Amino acid sequence: MPPKKITHIRREEIVQAALQVIGEKGVHGLTITEIAGRAGMSDANIYRHFKGKQEILGALGDFIGEAVMGKAAGIAAGQGTAVEKLKIIFLAHAALIAANPGLPRFMFSEEIHLGDPHLAKTIAGKMAGYIETLSNVIAAGINDGEFRPLSPRETAITLLGMIQFTALRWSITRGAFNLDGEAGHLWDNFLRLTQTSSSPMPAETNPMGSV
Repeated sequence: MPPKKITHIRREEIVQAALQVIGEKGVHGLTITEIAGRAGMSDANIYRHFKGKQEILGALGDFIGEAVMGKAAGIAAGQGTAVEKLKIIFLAHAALIAANPGLPRFMFSEEIHLGDPHLAKTIAGKMAGYIETLSNVIAAGINDGEFRPLSPRETAITLLGMIQFTALRWSITRGAFNLDGEAGHLWDNFLRLTQTSSSPMPAETNPMGSV
């Protein structure tokens, strides 16, 4: 008999299974039975780790916070120029969505916008922190002459808007275009709009390149 998996691994598997179900059926199609079948466990086993669907959605919010916002904060605190950091954050965000179609379907769902007020408030707080992280990177880039003297906050929101609208288009069309490639082209255009005239022009991003 294989050894029992520790609780946090089981919880991660359940969250990933939920994300897969949402990617195929949307949040409205998410049930404990669907999650259990995808995770290869019984309904009772799901309830050993989560009280129900709403708690699983909360765990999904935490996953997004760590995979997107937490990763961005780590990159922002590391080595490199502002342009280098921002590019990694932007393309990594797009790559995560491309690998997890359930993410945009979760973020744009009624459960976030009209459902659980606590979950909506939690997600909004994570988004605010993300904007602040990007704003700080952009502000540093402006101070170092990498970007034109733009408003850091509004520029950060513009960058995130590019990701969100592209993710929505990609989700609605059921992946009709290469999301990573589209993100690369958007990033190159963003640089042309924001960099100073003395900044080197970026090489065209390889649409099939990895982050």
